[in-house]
Amino acid sequence: MEKASPNKTLHIYTRVSTLAQADKGTSLDSQLELGIKRAGELGFAYEHWDEGGKSSHHEDIAQRPVLFDLFRAIKTGTVKHLWVYDQSRLSRNDQVASVFRYECNKNGVTLYTKDGQFDLSSPQDKFLKQLLDAVAEFDNTTRAERTRLGKLHRVRSGHWHGGPPPFGYKLENKKLVIDDEEAKWVKRVFKESLKGAVPSELQKLLDSNGVKARRGGLWTLGSIQALLSNQHYTGQYTYKDSKTGDTIDVMC
Repeated sequence: MEKASPNKTLHIYTRVSTLAQADKGTSLDSQLELGIKRAGELGFAYEHWDEGGKSSHHEDIAQRPVLFDLFRAIKTGTVKHLWVYDQSRLSRNDQVASVFRYECNKNGVTLYTKDGQFDLSSPQDKFLKQLLDAVAEFDNTTRAERTRLGKLHRVRSGHWHGGPPPFGYKLENKKLVIDDEEAKWVKRVFKESLKGAVPSELQKLLDSNGVKARRGGLWTLGSIQALLSNQHYTGQYTYKDSKTGDTIDVMC
């Protein structure tokens, strides 16, 4: 079937912050549904660009392949109408947002969101878009700082800072405690390593005995090497604050 012309096609870009995100109204399915509804209101065909789950840490366009392809399509003039749920779907980073504003303005792209539409050749709409981008970046920075301070508070209280615990440990009352079953294999791995076993042999040992890696699958050479170099097995670990560089020693 012949594609509709760029002037009669609404390009719908969808993204969530993580693969697990399921906030009401902002899931991938919800975003697509709203975009299709807008295309129907305009009397347009639509094309879907689905980035899936990408966190706000992936703000470099090159690290978001679907966004990168969309950006190239805007530059070549094949996209004239673009829909996103809100400003932050494209980027909360002002530099990336500015590049998109420039190319959309240069190529006559009309941007649609759940709140309305922006003709970026209009000074008023361009200014409003800049304000909304700035608010999104401020919100992202504020949220990142809250997350950082929350981790610091948990670590200083002796709690695990988040994410899956290292192999050989489990969480009780938000603290790392030894998992007896996994600990047996940690000891075995170190014992065999001291005898001269190489990572590939340790990998075979664990996989052949049905010992699952932390994320439930088979062991890789990288995960074996990470286990052998993990300082948690000394009974404590050091947490380093990403912003200040301060370190905190935590017993486990």
